[in-house]
Amino acid sequence: MGDRFELSFKNKEVRVWLIIMVPTVIAKVLLILYSETPTGYITGLLPLISWTIFLIWRYFYKKKQKKIRSVS
Repeated sequence: MGDRFELSFKNKEVRVWLIIMVPTVIAKVLLILYSETPTGYITGLLPLISWTIFLIWRYFYKKKQKKIRSVS
């Protein structure tokens, strides 16, 4: 348990997650409210696509952080 996760706005991962997920939730709610088929596959894929984008970003961010730590 060496690395603790800091759940605050100082943490870049939390900020990026919010930047990606808040618009996704708003878009999903609007699609459900104003779409003719609220159970469509688009409303289900939207969070999945956003989560995938976040995880890809996090992978490269962690890789960069590890590289910076190993250099210094």
